[in-house]
Amino acid sequence: MHTLYLGPSWAVQSFESVYGIDDPAKTNLAQELGLTNYTSLAKYAKSNLDQLKEAQAFMQQHPDRAPFRIVFVIGNSLRDGPLDSGMTEVEWAKTFLVSNDPIDIIISLEQAFYKRLTSLGIPVALIGAHTDVSCESHDNITVIHPSWQNFLGEQSGLNKFHGWAAEIAHRWLQGVYIPEVGLPAKFELGRNPSSAVVDELHKIMRFWKILERRKLFFGTHPTILGNQLFAKEIAEPFKQWIDNAV
Repeated sequence: MHTLYLGPSWAVQSFESVYGIDDPAKTNLAQELGLTNYTSLAKYAKSNLDQLKEAQAFMQQHPDRAPFRIVFVIGNSLRDGPLDSGMTEVEWAKTFLVSNDPIDIIISLEQAFYKRLTSLGIPVALIGAHTDVSCESHDNITVIHPSWQNFLGEQSGLNKFHGWAAEIAHRWLQGVYIPEVGLPAKFELGRNPSSAVVDELHKIMRFWKILERRKLFFGTHPTILGNQLFAKEIAEPFKQWIDNAV
């Protein structure tokens, strides 16, 4: 069975420097877990739906490698909001920034994404990373671990929270988004963001900064040590999934 390894920058490599350019060494979960017979489609700065489309295209183009299964290091669904809402990215960013329950919005986006994964009809292993996994193991989906960052937080004595792509919302607060080609990349919110959004942003960014001081994080990514500790934590459930996901 051929495995597709998916995810954002968290899945691509560990980080010890800005953009990982000056890292003395690089590793990732696939390497640390000893994954074999796989194709990595993981890419920097890609949302969950971006990655899912990559997987679907690969499976269509390489039927000779079937049957397939997927290891999905979960990125973010926040930037996928416009697709389900019918809004532009700017409209979606403004709606999110003034919402009174941003975590509920994030979890709703994730639930919609899990339904897409279920519809694939092949084994999928979920690893909570840049965004936490908020679903139970069911049907073809197995949750290997719900939250990489909360695991690292536990190593530092920190309280749990729901992890999500806070730096994207922070960028939106600054009026910056990723536009279509030829369109301006700045916008004005026009009103104050909700206190709930500000509180959640503060919570997760403070959490990341503490992990950085403990050498488990650099910026918004796990370090080599952060990769190695987490891989050790999930090694057994991951092996069980590999052995049984056929």
